Amino acid sequence: MTKEEKLQAFADKMKEGFKLVSEKRNEEAIETLKPFVELMKKSGGEHIRLYVHYSLAQIRTGDFKGFLETYEAVKTMKAKTEEEERLKEQLDGFFTELMEQLGNASGQSE
Repeated sequence: MTKEEKLQAFADKMKEGFKLVSEKRNEEAIETLKPFVELMKKSGGEHIRLYVHYSLAQIRTGDFKGFLETYEAVKTMKAKTEEEERLKEQLDGFFTELMEQLGNASGQSE
């Protein structure tokens, strides 16, 4: 397998993970994307699209701690395109919604 073929296979697998998130197949998406997220963490890479998709799958599966960690990582990343800026804003919206729901839940339990 050539270097280009390996890179294409790498990109295809990541795209598959994005597709799984869009299809709301969140557990599968987490399994598919987790190695890429771990690789980015180890290498210090910033891939906003990857992290946002991963965090969406996390919040949908109820992994709030994981979501908050991923959200925190995305907040430190600098958007390089309008799409990345929109993705960061979308993630901010999910964070705000989560905090409101948690606040409402804690208020109801009192």
